[in-house]
Amino acid sequence: MKKKTETATNVSSGAEKVQKIEKEIKKETVSATAPEKEVLVKKKETLSTKKPVGKAEKESEAAKARVEKALKKKKAAEQKKEERLKKMEKRKAEIEKLRKKRLEERKAREEKKKQIREERIRERAHAKANKRQAKNHAKAKKSENKKGERKGYGGWLAAVISLSAVTLALATALTVGAIDMSKTKKGAMSGYKATMYELTSVMENVENDLDRARLSASPAQQSRILTDLLVQARVAETDLEKMPIKMEEDQNLTAFLNRTAAESERMLSKLRHGESLSEEDYETLERLYQTNHTILQDWSEMMRTISDKDMTKFLKKGEGMFSETMRRIENATLEENGKMLHREMKGEKKAPEAKAVESSIDSLRAEELCRNYFSEYAIKEFQCVGQTMARGYSAYNVQGYDEKGTMLYAEIDEKSGALIGFDYHEDCETEHFDRGNSEKIATQFLEKLGYDNMTVTRVSESGTNSDFTFVYETDGVAFYPDSVHVKVCRSRGVVTGFDARAFLKNHTTRVEPNVRLSMSEAREKLREGLSVEASKLAVIRAGGKERAAYEFLCDYQGEKYFIFTDANSGEELSIVNVNKLG
Repeated sequence: MKKKTETATNVSSGAEKVQKIEKEIKKETVSATAPEKEVLVKKKETLSTKKPVGKAEKESEAAKARVEKALKKKKAAEQKKEERLKKMEKRKAEIEKLRKKRLEERKAREEKKKQIREERIRERAHAKANKRQAKNHAKAKKSENKKGERKGYGGWLAAVISLSAVTLALATALTVGAIDMSKTKKGAMSGYKATMYELTSVMENVENDLDRARLSASPAQQSRILTDLLVQARVAETDLEKMPIKMEEDQNLTAFLNRTAAESERMLSKLRHGESLSEEDYETLERLYQTNHTILQDWSEMMRTISDKDMTKFLKKGEGMFSETMRRIENATLEENGKMLHREMKGEKKAPEAKAVESSIDSLRAEELCRNYFSEYAIKEFQCVGQTMARGYSAYNVQGYDEKGTMLYAEIDEKSGALIGFDYHEDCETEHFDRGNSEKIATQFLEKLGYDNMTVTRVSESGTNSDFTFVYETDGVAFYPDSVHVKVCRSRGVVTGFDARAFLKNHTTRVEPNVRLSMSEAREKLREGLSVEASKLAVIRAGGKERAAYEFLCDYQGEKYFIFTDANSGEELSIVNVNKLG
């Protein structure tokens, strides 16, 4: 039997398709067998359970799918962002942990270095004390064997010297060991201040060398000045390392000192190869001088007013006067800094050991001389506490205390009984004497000691102390090797320091030296552009020996200088800035 199928007018409609299928099933059911009818009935029931799906419903389902997909995508993005933030936080924590670890390692290294330094200081103190004790024992034993010597004197002297040596070693060990924390803190502060004063002095030397180098026209003089400049720049770097300053806070100043040293080495190399300094070299020296002058002004101004409170504030918080001064100095050196390679200085010549000088006086005589030298000082009692064996001389060490407990320490020459030097330091704040009165006090002290024909050539001031340099002068000729240093406290109005080593070593009967050149001939050797205001004949030490020289007082760009020219060869020997004399 042939089947006929009716075609729906709208095949796209889901309902019409269902109707069409139902008609076909109905026709097939009429002619189908019983099993076939059962299958067709089930098929019809299945079709009746399905709901027709329209176009709007399809679009709704698609929209829901898109929304779900967008939500899943947004959720995935948020999870990814959250994971990224967690990774960033973890990285920050790792960096902070690494930074703390490095700081701890650096602190541990610095502490270890400090312990090593302190241990070395203790070892040197003990070794020095033991060596001194052994020498004094040997000398005392030798004295006991001499005929005519007072019984028991050698043993007494050895006992006193040994006791003082042991006491010195013990005191050094206790101080360095930092048993008393309050004293240790005070000692550390004193150490920093001592380094700051030393750095001031070194930077003054750097300025003096740069000042002279920019004026010098003599290769030999330039070589001497640049050599000293190189040494002073390296010393300044060493002092700067001792200060409690972070590397990033003084890197510009350190770079400036490195550059100064490097330029000195470069110019010295030119001079060694027979070349002359160029105008460009003079310009470099001028710039270095101006920069160093700015640094020194800021540093010196701070040193005149800084207190322990200011230093404590810097050490604790990194703030205050010291910090502000370092920032100004860093800014001043920033422009002059550049990348330069520099070599480290190597080795030092070992100084020959001091030779013993035969004694002409004993320790009792040294104590008696001290009572005479310091008769106007309120010292209760002087006592010999040891001996000093130095190059070229041997001296008794004598000390005494005034009613305040301030110690006066002096060195008496064993051969002549002359006062070599002494120190009577006490912190002073208020100024009661001006420079003129201080100079009179220094001159009267020298006259009491028997020094005649002494003239002041230099004055330097630090706090309330004035340091005068006197030289021997006769017949209009100044003999600079015969010099004496006298320090006066302008608060107390007394001499608190004295050093006559140079005078005692060099002074002899002086006569006017013979010269080949006239004053005018020597004057022609000076560099062009210098205005000479005064001149005279002098004797100075240069090249390890005394040389007759003409001293010219010159003006250059508003500043005054002493220029010394060899009176026989016309060679330039020395340049001194008058402003640095006082």
